[in-house]
Amino acid sequence: MTGNVYANHAHVFPRTLNPDGTVDRLLKLMDACQIDGVVCFAPFVHHAKSAGIRPNNWLADEIRHEPRLRGFGTVDFAGASMRDQALEIHDLGLVGIKLHPNSQEFDVLCPRAMEAYAAAEQLGLFVSFHTGVHAYRLSHTALWKFDEVAHYFPNLRFSMEHMGGYHYFNEALAVLFNRYPPPWVKDSKCKVFAGLASVFTQHQNRMWYLRPEQILEIILQTSAEQCIFGLDFPYNQERETKMGLETIRGLPISEEQKALILGGNLRRELKW
Repeated sequence: MTGNVYANHAHVFPRTLNPDGTVDRLLKLMDACQIDGVVCFAPFVHHAKSAGIRPNNWLADEIRHEPRLRGFGTVDFAGASMRDQALEIHDLGLVGIKLHPNSQEFDVLCPRAMEAYAAAEQLGLFVSFHTGVHAYRLSHTALWKFDEVAHYFPNLRFSMEHMGGYHYFNEALAVLFNRYPPPWVKDSKCKVFAGLASVFTQHQNRMWYLRPEQILEIILQTSAEQCIFGLDFPYNQERETKMGLETIRGLPISEEQKALILGGNLRRELKW
C-alpha cells in the first residue's frame, strides 16, 4: 500500500525558530514517506513572539500555495476574546485549532477554554488537543475533563492527540468509548477522535508510546472511523514516520479500515 496518506499533527515554524521544522522540511518528509496531505499547526504564541510573527497569519501565508497542506491556528489565552480569535482563524482559511493545555498552561474546563470550544463548534473548526503528561498540572489536564467538553459541546469535533499516552491511555479510551454511540442509537456519529501521533516508537517520545495491541483495542472498542494518523513533526522525522505507517499497515484489520486511519477520516472531517 503506497500513497493516499493524509496525516494530522505537524508543527511548523519559521527557520529562525526551528530549522528542522519548516514547511519545506515537512514537504521533503512527505515526499520521502509518500504522504499526500498534512495538517500543519501554527506555532504557539509564546513560541512565536521571539520570531516577531503573528502565528496564524504566518501559517496562512506559508501554506497558501501548498495544495498538499491544511492549517490549524492557535489562540492566545491572554489575548482578545476567544470568539474573535476563532473567527480570525476561520477567516484566514484555517480549518481547525490546536490546543495544548500543558504547554499553554490552562485548565481544560476554564471559562476561556470553554469560550474557545463554543466558538470552534459554531464555526465548524476541528480541535486537536494534546493529551497526556507534559510537565504541567495533572489536575488541569485530567483526561476525564475531555468527556465534559464533549458533553457541553456535542457538535464539536476534536481529537485527543497521543490518546493520553503511556500513562493515561485507559482514561482516554474511556472518554472515546463513552462518546461512541451505542448500537441502539441510530444515525449518530461520534465527534471524538483518537489522535495517533507519537505513539509508535519507544526510542522517541516514549512517554506517549502505545503498543500495537492498544491501538487495535481502540478500533475494537469503537471503530476505525475514530482514529486519525498523525506525524508530530518535527519531533518525529522520516524514520519515526515510516515506523508509524508500518505499524498501522501491519494491524490485523481490513484494508478499508487502514485507509480510514491513514487519511480517510481526516479528509472526511475536514472536507478535504
